Amino acid sequence: MRKILFLSCVILLLMVNSITAQKKTANKVELDSTLLYINGKGLFVNLGKKEKTVLNFSTAIQTGGAYSQLENASGTQHTDRFSINLARIYFTGSFINEKVLMGLTTDFTGTTGILEAWVGVNFFEKHLLVSMGQRQTKTNNRLALSDERFGQELAQTIDGTSKDGVAYGGLMQNFVGATREDGLFFDANFSINKMRIYPSIAVTTGNGQGINSTQENLGFKYGGRLDIMPLGDFKFNNAFISHDMYYETSPKFAFGIAGSYNVQASHATGSGANQITGIYDANGNIDYANYAKIVSDFIFKYKGFSFISEFTSAAVKGKNLYIDSAGNKEFTALYSSSKYNTGTVFNLQSSYMFKSGWVIDTRFTNINPEYSVQESLIQKQNWYTFGINKYNKYKNLKIGINTTYIDNFNTETKYNWYSNLAVQFIL
Repeated sequence: MRKILFLSCVILLLMVNSITAQKKTANKVELDSTLLYINGKGLFVNLGKKEKTVLNFSTAIQTGGAYSQLENASGTQHTDRFSINLARIYFTGSFINEKVLMGLTTDFTGTTGILEAWVGVNFFEKHLLVSMGQRQTKTNNRLALSDERFGQELAQTIDGTSKDGVAYGGLMQNFVGATREDGLFFDANFSINKMRIYPSIAVTTGNGQGINSTQENLGFKYGGRLDIMPLGDFKFNNAFISHDMYYETSPKFAFGIAGSYNVQASHATGSGANQITGIYDANGNIDYANYAKIVSDFIFKYKGFSFISEFTSAAVKGKNLYIDSAGNKEFTALYSSSKYNTGTVFNLQSSYMFKSGWVIDTRFTNINPEYSVQESLIQKQNWYTFGINKYNKYKNLKIGINTTYIDNFNTETKYNWYSNLAVQFIL
C-alpha cells in the first residue's frame, strides 16, 4: 500500500514539474497541459490536445460513531464504537482521446488493499468498452453499482463491504456482499431515438475480489445486465446514485434487469471463495453447487426527489451432489439453504434533496428465505431505515445520521437497532 501511495505522489510531482516547466518557456513552447482542481471531483491533470490524456486523483475519508442494540433470549446487548468508515484513494486515467481507460481504487479500512484495478479499450466511437481486471460487476442490483462516496447511508465498511448492513442495506448484506469481481467485462451503449440502452456482459472468476483470493479448478461466473432509459440519459452517473445529486430538471427513469450464474460457487453469495465445506461429488471429492441470481430494478428522479425499487431472487442448482464423502446422503434443495443464501428480497427507498443540501431518506427491505428453517442462512427479516444528510455546496462535505431497525421475527435475535453519525470529506 505504501508503494502505491509513493508511486502516485511521484507521478503527480513529475506532472506538476512538467507543467511548470512549460509555463516558464511559454514563449517557445505552446502550453497544452493544465492542472485543475474541482471541488468534490478531485485533481485533474490534462496532457496534450491532439491525443488528449486526462488523469484524475481523488480521495475520500469518512469517520463516525455508531450505537447498536440487540435483543435476544439472553437479554439486551449494547455496543458502541468510533471508527474510520471509509478511507480511499481513487485514480482514473483516459488516454488517446478516451480510447484507453484505466482505474485504480485503494482501500485503507480492511485487508484487501486494492478494491479496483482495471484497464479498458473503447471501440466503435465509445459505444463498446472492453475491460479486464477487478471492478464493479454489473450483474447485481442497481445500487450495488453506485459509487460508495455518494451512498444514501453513512456507516462502516470493511474491504468494500458493509459490516452490519446499514451502509448498503439488507438486500446487499444478504445477497451480494463484495461488489467487485475479477474478470472480463463488455459494456455497450446505443440509442433508439431518445431512448438510451446499456447492455453489458461479464465473465469473472466467481471469487469476488479476486486479486487477493485463490480458488483452483472451479468454474467461472457468467452474467449480464440491461439498462433502459426511455427519456434519455440521467445527468452524469445519477442513474446509479440513490440521491438526486444533480437535480434532474426533467423527469428521468430507468429499468434494469440482471442475472448471474456462478459455476461451482464456494461462497454463500457467490462473491468470495473458500467459505463452503461439506459438499462432495459421487466419487467423494470436494465439490460445490451452482449459484444463480436474477435481479430487476427501477429508478425515478425529478427535481431532488428519488425513488428506487429493487428485487433479487437467488437459488442453487446442482446434480449428483452429496453431503457425505461416501455418497449416501444427497445434497437437497432444503439442505442447500444452510450453505448458500437463497430466497427473495425486495428493497424500496426514497429521498428528497432540498436545494439547501439537506436530504431526508427512507428505506424498507423485506427478506424471505427459500426455506423457513432454523438452519437457513437467510431468515425472514424486515429492515426499516430513516436518515438525514446535509451536503455542502460542492457535495464534497457530507454529514449524516441514520437509524435502522431490523425485525427478525421468530429467530433467536428478536430485533436489532443500529444508529450512525458520520462525517465524510472528498478531496
